[in-house]
Amino acid sequence: MKVIAITLGKRLLQYIAAFTGLLQVFSCGLNLGWPSPYIPVLLSEDSPIPMTVDESSWVGTIYPLGGLCGSVLLGVVGGRIGRKSIVLWSSVPFCISRITVAFATTLSMLLIGRLIAGMSEGLALASILIYFSEISDKEIRGMLCSSVSVTLFLGVMVINLVGSYLTIKTSSLILLVIPVINFLTFVWMPESPNYLLMKSKYEEAKQSFISFKGSEDADHSLTVIRTAIEKENLSQTQFICLFKKDNRKQLLATFGLLFAQQMSGITAFSIYAQTIFKEGGEAISPLLSAVIFHTIQLTFSVLSAALVDKLGRRPLLISSSIGSAAALFAGGLFFFIRDVVNVDTSRISVLSTIILFIYTFTFCLGLQTMPNFIPTELFPTTLKAYASTVSNVLLYSLGAISTKYLQFTKDNYGLFVPFWSFAVCVAIGLVIIVKYLPETKNKTLEEIQIELNQSPTTGEGSSQNP
Repeated sequence: MKVIAITLGKRLLQYIAAFTGLLQVFSCGLNLGWPSPYIPVLLSEDSPIPMTVDESSWVGTIYPLGGLCGSVLLGVVGGRIGRKSIVLWSSVPFCISRITVAFATTLSMLLIGRLIAGMSEGLALASILIYFSEISDKEIRGMLCSSVSVTLFLGVMVINLVGSYLTIKTSSLILLVIPVINFLTFVWMPESPNYLLMKSKYEEAKQSFISFKGSEDADHSLTVIRTAIEKENLSQTQFICLFKKDNRKQLLATFGLLFAQQMSGITAFSIYAQTIFKEGGEAISPLLSAVIFHTIQLTFSVLSAALVDKLGRRPLLISSSIGSAAALFAGGLFFFIRDVVNVDTSRISVLSTIILFIYTFTFCLGLQTMPNFIPTELFPTTLKAYASTVSNVLLYSLGAISTKYLQFTKDNYGLFVPFWSFAVCVAIGLVIIVKYLPETKNKTLEEIQIELNQSPTTGEGSSQNP
């Protein structure tokens, strides 16, 4: 108990910074899951904003498109403003988006509010991940970064519950308090020491480092980080440097991770959760199914966060990808038998819901949490903002594509088409992950860079834990 108390005391500010930053992530989750309870309301006879099914699909799709715009903006301002400042001031557009949605009376106003929310997430989410990776000790970096995905889907689950009982206006105004609290608490957190060193602010960086990690060995650690940054500054300071030979493996690994994650359909399933469960049959009510779905996401994401620094990134990701692909194939087979072969599945309609639950917990063991933060570990400090822009462009582009693809194929061909398509995409991503993704467990960010630059392979055989 004494050892735990000492460790907690040493890392107390790391945990406080993580908690306050996660309030912003919680806001992102509320926005991400918003269409699930409210699209059925918008399509009902008593809709506050009457719209067609096709128009309603844009309520879900516009959000990742906004995230795409925010990600591009991050590439422009990320290296100039700082990690903390971006997270802090993104609270303002989050508030604006909530007010816009609350008082929207037309589809255009609603889409503008959703677009602003997506842009805010594109800026904030990547910045939070970079910030967490740079302020945390290597022993807990995976856990803190994984907590971002955990909190994201906590927000998704909460909005599904809240949205089932409160109107659009009421829920938007009540949940407006979250970004406000985030601003009032996160404003007291120090900037990342890595970013301050990148801006040649050594004394401020030292104060930040000591605040987060204590004074023991601070000078030596800062010297190591500063030396690495200075070396990076000599050759890697522009966006185009991401595509140099030294960084291609990292880019391929990033693509594989995000392709497997987003083209598994997770964003689409989250946005259309209640609609999908309704398609599967009435054995379990769509609302109850959606709540269970998001509870599984939350529970197994927490488990993944607890295991990532113990078991490593690669084993969890590989297991998660195999399980997700198998579950998606099984789901596609069920809907193919029901819709194409025309077999009566009414007695076993609950099977489709169970398959989707199995997909969810296997997905959350690795693909849910890790693809969002591993790119912040793979790239040097001077390229993190650019790398986050690329990874977020992939994240939101693929998320938007998978969301629109699910809605289009479901309506025109049947659910078996997107399920089987998503299974193939996860399998492709798995091959890329196995070939190009290095293990980063229990390594400092500087050690990861040294290994990537020296090792011709990406397997665990080239890794040496300190």
